[in-house]
Amino acid sequence: MRRPTNIYLPALFVIFCFNLSANNFIINITYESDFYLSSQTQLTKDLNNIKSKNDVEKILLDQDWIKSYYLKSHPLTKEVSVSIINKKPIYILNEKHYVDENSNLFKFDQTQLDLIRVNGPITNRDEILFIIESIKEIQQKNYPLIVEMINYDHVSGWQVKTQKFNIKFGKNISKSKFKTLEDTLNYLYERRSIPSMIDLRYKDGVALDYGK
Repeated sequence: MRRPTNIYLPALFVIFCFNLSANNFIINITYESDFYLSSQTQLTKDLNNIKSKNDVEKILLDQDWIKSYYLKSHPLTKEVSVSIINKKPIYILNEKHYVDENSNLFKFDQTQLDLIRVNGPITNRDEILFIIESIKEIQQKNYPLIVEMINYDHVSGWQVKTQKFNIKFGKNISKSKFKTLEDTLNYLYERRSIPSMIDLRYKDGVALDYGK
């Protein structure tokens, strides 16, 4: 039998607790995360068939979405308690994987859809985090940039789609390009002139496109 309970803690931190009874073996599961993945439901189903603590650990080690866990046995009983912290997805890569803040891949289970989409033959995922964090720094300076999609291809390089315009970075990204982007946005917002494309691929300046 499964008895779910929600315990609400300060700062909107939520712990999801489950109690499972499988083959007379009791498992107490605590999810110490503020978000939910459908993979957790599958884990609950898988744990319904276990017979020992070793079985529990084997299943936990096979979960690519788990960031860390703590497994505790209760002496002289057929009962264990496990506390799980989920990996937190930052973006979706090629509609196949979530990627967390450490550039770790785990299965895209269709649970969280309101994330940045990233597409392309990308080998260095740290570059994606660099783009996301650099734009976040610009956002904090009151520029309303919302990244919707990041694309990469071997011909054009990096392109970022925001809610208002696209940004072309080319094949190489650097702090200097983001400084140029910030200066360009400062110029554009002062004049209330927002283009459809900001092209940062040129050494001698920035190209702006006002077409649709």
